[in-house]
Formats: sequence, structure tokens, C-alpha cells
Amino acid sequence: MRDYIYYILALFIAFPFVVTFLAYGITKLRKKHTWKAVHNAVQWSAIFFILGVGVLLQLLFDRSFFGWIILLFLVSLTGILIHQYRKQADIEVSKAVKIVWRSAFLLFACAYLILSIIYIILAIFS
Repeated sequence: MRDYIYYILALFIAFPFVVTFLAYGITKLRKKHTWKAVHNAVQWSAIFFILGVGVLLQLLFDRSFFGWIILLFLVSLTGILIHQYRKQADIEVSKAVKIVWRSAFLLFACAYLILSIIYIILAIFS
């Protein structure tokens, strides 16, 4: 049983778009609201895009980049909190985390596509 869970997780990391479409479809069926379904799909699939990019970078460069990814998140969160501090009287950490998480989805989805294409091209020519 544990092996099936590992296989499903590996499938979701290898193909994070599957998670995006599944989360969107399930939320759309349950709540009937398109934007809530989109936001839910982004929130749930972002972690799989991040893990997928980390795995692809490790396959391409034979090193782990997860430390750099965490550093990227911390620097982004710090920048948004500083921006909030300068523009507003109070800081909303939950809003800043939500902004970082949604922008991470966009960044890592694009990075996943680019790295996947590079990995496929390198596999064909080697």
C-alpha cells in the first residue's frame, strides 16, 4: 500500500499539471465557482511544481538546489514585507505569504516547462 502512495506522489511530481487539472476539476465540481477553483488548483499544485523543478535541476546539474529555492522564498517574502511596511501602516504576513505562493506557482510552472524541454532535448542528443 505504501508503494502505491510513493508511485502516486512520484507521478504528481513528474507531471504536476495533472495535479493542477485534478484540483481544478474537483473544486469546480464541489463549489461551482471558477475563480475559487483556479485559486485552489494553484495552491495545491504549486508544491508539486516546486518539487518537480528541484528534481529536474538535480537531474540536469547533479546537485541539489532546494536550499536555493528556500532562499528564494525567504528573500521574496522579505521583499514583500518591506514593501508592505513602506506602503501601509501594518504588515499582513498572511497576505504576503499568499502573494509569494501564487507568484511561485507562476515562476515554477514556467521553469518546469523550460527545464522539461531542456531535459528532453539533452536526452535525445545524448
